[in-house]
Amino acid sequence: MATFTVSSGTINSLTRTLPLTKNTKPHSLFSLSISLTLKASKFTLRASSMSYDKQLAAAKKAASLAARLCQKVQKALLQADVQSKSDKSPVTVADYGSQAVVSVVLQKELDSASFSLVAEEDSGDLRKEEGKETLQRIMKLVNETLTSDETYGNAPLSEEDVLAAIDSGRSVGGPSGQHWVLDPIDGTKGFVRGDQYAIALALLDEGKAVLGVLACPNLPLSSVASHNPQDPQEKVGCLFYAQVGSGTYMQSLDGSTPIKVHVTDLDNPEEAAFFESFEAAHSLHDLSSSIAKKLGVRAPPVRIDSQAKYGALSRGDGAIYLRFPHKGYREKIWDHAAGYLVVAVLLSEHLRFRSLPLKVPTPYSHERSGRPVSLFWQII
Repeated sequence: MATFTVSSGTINSLTRTLPLTKNTKPHSLFSLSISLTLKASKFTLRASSMSYDKQLAAAKKAASLAARLCQKVQKALLQADVQSKSDKSPVTVADYGSQAVVSVVLQKELDSASFSLVAEEDSGDLRKEEGKETLQRIMKLVNETLTSDETYGNAPLSEEDVLAAIDSGRSVGGPSGQHWVLDPIDGTKGFVRGDQYAIALALLDEGKAVLGVLACPNLPLSSVASHNPQDPQEKVGCLFYAQVGSGTYMQSLDGSTPIKVHVTDLDNPEEAAFFESFEAAHSLHDLSSSIAKKLGVRAPPVRIDSQAKYGALSRGDGAIYLRFPHKGYREKIWDHAAGYLVVAVLLSEHLRFRSLPLKVPTPYSHERSGRPVSLFWQII
């Protein structure tokens, strides 16, 4: 087994990547993943002496309720529910509603005085005249979702309450204190298509990810490799969660008993399942294919939307996840923070870390200001 950390920079060619494995026999290169370390120095994942049990319970509840809202919207998705942001990416009423639900639940369950949330959406478009009808629909969805839990009483949120909940995600984050990181729907294009998406929620403490939750409403409880979307009897809807020092667990979204998961124990790269982004615009598929070929992987790639890939990787559905953004594409912290921890906690239980001077394609943003951080690559 071998692992290494890398600093932000640029991969000039495939030959700059693979020679770093020249001292490792090809048959041992069976699992490769790429994730965010959330800090700009050497990465070492240590079991924390601090308990985040209360925060984890609140995060699980928030993500599960947000998933309930998203499932309702996806089942009856209307064209009017899908809009385009300035960068041409789609945004739905479920994105806004999910963010509002997570914000409300976290603030009610935890100390709202020190609450800080770095999230993808804001209420700018909803405050315009043409956004009023959409806002009404979002408010209705949020109130129905919250009251369905019977925890928060029957006092409905007003329009301004919902707008404020969405805008609570405008925190700039930073290396000090605790900050929540949320992608209310990671994989919106997949959500619109009826495919995979995830509600991805993580907590940073003093600049380090300490817990992560992934709610994946369309991910099967069994392996994605054997998934048959045409089978109405197959159960879907997974909740993955991890806390530093406590392992990674999976349960069904309807609340089954959690089970501890672990990454694959394959030792033959020819048998490895290979994950990559569904959207070609998000990753260099040709480069991923070249690396897979060098590793001896025979199976075609499994293209899957969102951080659901991290959940599937954590339970051993696949052995490889590669993501190489196109030049100019800038990842955000909410794109990887929760999924990163779900996998990294597992790696910390089995692996030792060492540094190698490899450069990577695109710096990730730890803060809204865009401060670059390092990346973590893992070869088992």
